[in-house]
Amino acid sequence: MKNTLPGRRFRPTFCVYVCAVFLTAGLAGGPDQVWGHLTPAGTIRAYQFTDDRLPVVDGNLSDWNAVGGSYWLSTEAFTDLVHGSAVDNRDLGIRLGVGWNPSVNRLWVAATVTDDIHQIDRPAGSAALRIFQDDAMEVFIDADHSGGQFANFVDLSAVEQVRQNGTQANHFVIAGPPPDGDYFVNFSAAAWYSLANGPYTAAAYQLRDLPAGGTEITYEAMFVPFDRVDVNAVFLSDEHQLREGEVIGFNVEIDDYDRFSELLDAKWSLSGGQNSFQLADRFADLMLMPVDGIFPTGVQGVGWGGLKALATGGHEQRTAEP
Repeated sequence: MKNTLPGRRFRPTFCVYVCAVFLTAGLAGGPDQVWGHLTPAGTIRAYQFTDDRLPVVDGNLSDWNAVGGSYWLSTEAFTDLVHGSAVDNRDLGIRLGVGWNPSVNRLWVAATVTDDIHQIDRPAGSAALRIFQDDAMEVFIDADHSGGQFANFVDLSAVEQVRQNGTQANHFVIAGPPPDGDYFVNFSAAAWYSLANGPYTAAAYQLRDLPAGGTEITYEAMFVPFDRVDVNAVFLSDEHQLREGEVIGFNVEIDDYDRFSELLDAKWSLSGGQNSFQLADRFADLMLMPVDGIFPTGVQGVGWGGLKALATGGHEQRTAEP
């Protein structure tokens, strides 16, 4: 059965999310553990959709059929941040793809998740505070790969927290089917950047029961990237122009709750780094690939080091891997 419901706008208090995660998850590694831009599976590659085959965000992934198998990531590419559990696709299985297009300047994320128990049990009207306590897909984007803290500024006033949260990087959550119409939340506090069917973001899902038991849910989302997000309006923000060969900060986490809504069974992270909810340094690397997946000889992708070097007049670059 298809579930694609209209979204609502949110301005959530991010510290509630942060506190609840640490109270309920018992995440491994602790807050003092230092992580870089880790990608256990190597640099993630984003497939370039041609202008005539852009995906429609509806939860039906048939328009991703042209994406080659080498672009798809399986559960083995993820790390469980809660218990460091071994992959068991009978409990939860993941298939994740990322796409982009320079003409419309958009990123797309698509995932199929099989789960022995799909749990959505939050009460109606509580998405802004409790959506992270449901089975969900979380997406993190740091378009200019600047890293650093982007949320949970607990030392600032409430007014300043709203102004600063999600300015430099963004954190989105999709969880459905909801008890109401709210299945898509952006913890950036910018209402214009948190629409399930808007010009800058879109999100959808489809959930079905499997004949042998358990469920399969497909997540699909679109994002126009920004270097800087202003909470008040898009025209005050700085849109990031995606370009071929570029490396941006990116992460996906799949939340798995089983029998207890207050206890995470597993949190499968693509980067393998703790604290992505506040630190963009804990994201992975995403490379924007050419249409044919092959860079011409001598062409290099500019990554984190390259961006820093260019900003200081240097010439450091990262060679793009086809």
